[in-house]
Amino acid sequence: MKKRAYLAMAGVVACLLLQLPATSQSSVSLTGIVTSDAEGQMEGVVVSAKKVGGKVTVSVVSDHEGRYAFPADRLAAGEYEIRIRATGYDAENPHMIASVKTGKETKKDLKLNKTQDLPSQLMSAEWLMSISGTHEQKEKLFVVCMTCHDLAPILKSTYNATDWKTTLLRMWNWSQASSFNKPILSPNRENARPGDEEFAKYLSTINMSARPTIDFPLKTLPRPHGSDTKVIITEYDLPRSDAQPHDAAVSQDGLVWYCDYAEGIIGRLDPRTGEIKEWLNPKGKAGYPGGYQSLAIDRDGNPWGARHEFNGVAKFDRKTEQFQNWSLPQDVVSPRTRTTFMAHTPDGKVWIKDDVDHKAFRLDPSTGKFVGFDQFPPEITFSGQSAPRANFPNDLSAQDEAAPRHNMYGIGADSLGNEYGADILGSAIAKVDAKTGKATMITLPNPKSGPRRMHIDAQDRMWIGEFYGNRIGMLDTRTGEIKEWSHPLEWYGPYDVAADKDGNVWTGSMSTDFITRLNPKTGQFNHYLLPLLGSNVRRVDVDNSSARPVFWVGENHQAKIAKVEPLD
Repeated sequence: MKKRAYLAMAGVVACLLLQLPATSQSSVSLTGIVTSDAEGQMEGVVVSAKKVGGKVTVSVVSDHEGRYAFPADRLAAGEYEIRIRATGYDAENPHMIASVKTGKETKKDLKLNKTQDLPSQLMSAEWLMSISGTHEQKEKLFVVCMTCHDLAPILKSTYNATDWKTTLLRMWNWSQASSFNKPILSPNRENARPGDEEFAKYLSTINMSARPTIDFPLKTLPRPHGSDTKVIITEYDLPRSDAQPHDAAVSQDGLVWYCDYAEGIIGRLDPRTGEIKEWLNPKGKAGYPGGYQSLAIDRDGNPWGARHEFNGVAKFDRKTEQFQNWSLPQDVVSPRTRTTFMAHTPDGKVWIKDDVDHKAFRLDPSTGKFVGFDQFPPEITFSGQSAPRANFPNDLSAQDEAAPRHNMYGIGADSLGNEYGADILGSAIAKVDAKTGKATMITLPNPKSGPRRMHIDAQDRMWIGEFYGNRIGMLDTRTGEIKEWSHPLEWYGPYDVAADKDGNVWTGSMSTDFITRLNPKTGQFNHYLLPLLGSNVRRVDVDNSSARPVFWVGENHQAKIAKVEPLD
């Protein structure tokens, strides 16, 4: 009887508990509604929260009802600076502070007003959509100028054609690793280029030299909507405000490694703690900037960097925290050789490309020995031609008319150790067979695709950023099948493409701040908007170790590492 009475009492208590109000512990820490007089409740507004004095920014996007919500586990208790991004609008209160308390939901509605300075909010792709000119004229802006900065300074300038000729000559002599925060002279001095006079005249017709104000309609890309709003973006400030994280890559233990484009620095972010540590490679070349153009993780989890301006690659030993450096043999390369990209093979060797002499070299790190191969097959000749310019090698208009129309950009390696290179000017993929050393060419369907960087997945499918063609490409290296998907955003220019374990592929852009996820099976694109204007995304990578894939990228012009987490 006592046992039955006890069970009955327990049942009553359980029923009473079910009827009690929900726990005070909220699943949301900060929420509110975003509105404006022009639109009412606003979808697709990026709302960012950064703890006062902190180094991490968390961003969410308002839904179709204008509601934004930060999960409770993303914002610890404290005071947060609130910032918004919505093209065409500014926050009514530009200095918003929200107080977040543990276990409680803070409500803060946000009011936006129409901006009085739309030009200052435009991405480079939006400028290209808005200005007059032929595709070829705009393409030169897209290819050459965007590398170092966005297009707003050009469109807002007052230079006439004569001023632009002088400015162009000056620009040719800055390194591609330059930014407004850190201008870097190129070690290779250049003269005026063919076509400078025509380009200078064109620039003077689209800027402010002949008009008191912008008198042409400004076109903008749409704000995120629908599933594009279901995302959380976390940004980590790097220790140096002028840092340029060109490449970011995830090791198997979840650590995020990055290389600096302007300096010989490799850094590491621990997402679990937010700790960031950097190491400077003491080896350099006198008179040359030491920055890295690419970073890759070897099979032991050690990051490697390939120099942007000179002949050199480096391995960073994560255990000893020491650098080991290699250079291509001096007797077989040119003084202006640059080893900008590399790729690791499953057996521990490293492919390195010679940026000037059209060669590929395979390094055995255990012995330090190199084996050289022709990157292009013999029917593609370069005899009698001058080497491509060491600066702006991907510029379609920077070559002399007689110069070869081929230039190798990013490289990769498949499961058999074969090396593949993206011929950005020839719109093809070059393969070097690891066993025979034979070079062959695979022509892409679009004669002006401009392949740039790639990732090769576990099925030996190469996912390619077709920069000029504005497409995502896939080459099945086992079957030879090629597929392409046109990017729906005009002037996007995919730079690099990486696949996740769910079958989606990711890419980023220098001309917009949208991160794109494509489902190749359905053709559906998602576009996730980064919080800041001018992020300038290069290499992309995906962490597949968690339940849901997580996308990582370096914001090359914002000195940040960004994590993008879709919620669907």
